[in-house]
Amino acid sequence: MGEMYGEVNTVSQEWTDGLASKIMRNAARETEEEKTWVVFDGPVDALWIENMNTVLDDNMTLCLANGQRIKLRAQMRMLFEVQDLAVASPATVSRCGMVYMTAEEMGWRPFVKTWIKVFFAENEAMTEELKEHLWQTFEATIDVGLTYLRKEGSEPIKTTDLQQVTSLCNFLEFFVSEEKGFKGKTHEDKRKILDSLFAFSYAWGLGGSLTQKSKEQFDSFVIRDQFKAAAIPLGGTSFDYFYDLKKEKVFKPWSTRVVPFVYDKEASYFDLMVPTVDTTKYSFTLETLMASEKPMFYTGGSGVGKSVMIANTLTILKDKGLILPIFINMSAQTTSGRTQVSIEEKLEKKGRGSIGPPVGKKLAVFVDDINMPQVEFYGAQPPIELLRLFVDKKGMYERSDWSWKSVQDSTVIACAAPPSGGRANITLRFTRRFNMFCLPEASPGTLSTIFASILKGFLATGFTDKVKNL
Repeated sequence: MGEMYGEVNTVSQEWTDGLASKIMRNAARETEEEKTWVVFDGPVDALWIENMNTVLDDNMTLCLANGQRIKLRAQMRMLFEVQDLAVASPATVSRCGMVYMTAEEMGWRPFVKTWIKVFFAENEAMTEELKEHLWQTFEATIDVGLTYLRKEGSEPIKTTDLQQVTSLCNFLEFFVSEEKGFKGKTHEDKRKILDSLFAFSYAWGLGGSLTQKSKEQFDSFVIRDQFKAAAIPLGGTSFDYFYDLKKEKVFKPWSTRVVPFVYDKEASYFDLMVPTVDTTKYSFTLETLMASEKPMFYTGGSGVGKSVMIANTLTILKDKGLILPIFINMSAQTTSGRTQVSIEEKLEKKGRGSIGPPVGKKLAVFVDDINMPQVEFYGAQPPIELLRLFVDKKGMYERSDWSWKSVQDSTVIACAAPPSGGRANITLRFTRRFNMFCLPEASPGTLSTIFASILKGFLATGFTDKVKNL
């Protein structure tokens, strides 16, 4: 409340303005005839929204705790963008015009049409015929996949239809460029490559959020049926292959990319990571999306290795001098203020109203256990809302004077086990921004590989053959 409308400092007895009161005061001083819209984007809380009652009725006056009154201009308007009105009082609801938008109303088509037109506007590798072919592929395959996903699929953390389509587009954004190898001698060559890239992106964009069993069914009933032209090898599922865009332009097993394990006797046991097919897959998705600054969310049961895989990949990229990683571990007591300080304290001032990582590096904010912060009485999680602002607008407000600070070259990587016990359901308005991935439980064969590799490495540091064989 204090940060919204202002409060008196109990020690100095000075009045400090809040964010909403500052914005409204500045808007009320305007002399132009143009309309001013103040957007409140987030959950409606019965406490702070009650203070808006005198603003929303005929008085059009904001009354502050220090006795100040801000008279609003006739040209000013309030817009509340919320997920639901579950905790809004009738007094608030009756003062606002209500517009309800259904998920079916817009669908995914306007987004994809706009994306193809805007993103590929200056991409010379994509001719008009290829753009049209890409649109036809979307038209032919997306509805089939989404229908199966919603009727038969099992997701630990719920996703939305548009989120999955956006996730597919995020992968295509990375691959469809000549630097990455998207080139062919003829139009037909490029079309074949585009079909294969689309099949790969479709699998990981639409199916990445599914559990292992659902992934296998999604592969059998949707991907194999829809993408026969992509020539995905028959053994295993399509999730077991990546498309080699740089060299051979064919699908290859992930096992060919697994890096050999090197035992480090100085490292702590808990810091050792044995590369497996699964860690290789998900490290690849992490590096791919981070290159385009797309946020991603990794989930899966406790102990599947989500945090270790992410931390290890970020450490490798940090050692190469490519990124500045920031690690945030959330708990029930994490506040939005503490979260903001954790991000800001590692960054440099870039210019007026702008902060970011050192020159030549990208910022990777890794938030572990993101669904742990305590849910307030009215259902909101302040640290989540702060991160949503950060992901949406690429910046945050300076809490001392409420000036805006943009954060350059940044990506958020979230990680959490599925909701249960102390883990809350996070608002869809936040999670829909992310490419969602569900990591599988390790198979007995994978576990055997992991522990055998560590044990062999340990025994090779000075044990006799007799002990090793035993």
